Amino acid sequence: MLECILLSDPDTEKSAVAMDVGVGAALDPKDTPGLAHFLEHMLFMGTEKYPRVNEYAEFVVNHGGYCNAFTFYTNTNYHFNIANESFTEGLDIFSQFFISPLIDKS
Repeated sequence: MLECILLSDPDTEKSAVAMDVGVGAALDPKDTPGLAHFLEHMLFMGTEKYPRVNEYAEFVVNHGGYCNAFTFYTNTNYHFNIANESFTEGLDIFSQFFISPLIDKS
């Protein structure tokens, strides 16, 4: 299950997004503890459309925003806020995590 909340208000200085994925540490395989948290970090390693490592975080910070993620027992949450004028491009970069992530086997 995926839940997505989008906030955008032209009367505010920033827009924000949170994506909550219904998979967390409780679903880690017994022989691979920490897998959900590891995959949380792997999504920040680039996508087919935006392959440069940290491109997302750099874009968000360079446009007045903040980004982070956390893995909980039953879910993993990804979120960011950004200046309104950069929201559309930031959302495109963010959404690519869930469309075409690059998971490098090395």
